[in-house]
Amino acid sequence: MEKYRILTYHRIGIPRNGRYEKRTVRVEKFARQLLALRLLRYDISSLDDVCIWLKGNGKSGKRPVVITFDDGYGDLYEYAFPLLQGYHVPAIVFLVARRNIDTWVDWGEKGPLKLLSWSQVKEMSDAGVIFGSHSLTHRHLSRCDKVRLQAEVADSKKLIEDNVGREVKHFCYPYGNFDQRVEDAVQQAGYYSACSTERGAVLPGMNPWRLPRLTVGKRMGLDRFLLRLMIRH
Repeated sequence: MEKYRILTYHRIGIPRNGRYEKRTVRVEKFARQLLALRLLRYDISSLDDVCIWLKGNGKSGKRPVVITFDDGYGDLYEYAFPLLQGYHVPAIVFLVARRNIDTWVDWGEKGPLKLLSWSQVKEMSDAGVIFGSHSLTHRHLSRCDKVRLQAEVADSKKLIEDNVGREVKHFCYPYGNFDQRVEDAVQQAGYYSACSTERGAVLPGMNPWRLPRLTVGKRMGLDRFLLRLMIRH
């Protein structure tokens, strides 16, 4: 049985010290991972493909993989974007639409990190990178009242669409935090899918608004990266 594996990245670049930076992948590691995917002939697909496949209206390629980035860190423009272009690899970046720094991370005296500017987002979008929503301000959505939840989910969609000039089809739950009320709000806002932090592969018949993923981290060597792609469920 074929299945999709959705990879979760955060930053590509030079890690800082601290617990959060276990999620940063160095540039040379990311380049090796993309090269391995190409040499081993993985079918690097999109979330659109996943949604079509889950509806039974399309066929998956051989060992399909989707590349996603959470938060929209500014480093992506400098480091990841050229590599994605060079290897002709599609990817989706989930933006925190009304933030230009990562206010949800406590970096202490180091200060926050910059997120992608709208001009960078537009350039990347015009080059083929897809953008989705990671909410308006990166809140725990299950704790939001009805008005705030509507803003985080629907207003973020419109804000990104206004800046990139393309429909925003996919959502990603901040902190992986959601419940049925949040999932319903995402559906009602017109998203085709939503990514979670649940670990696993996407299997036929799964709920498209609860897509599991596989996190790629700082300490993951190439062997472990390839093993991660072999997860059975």
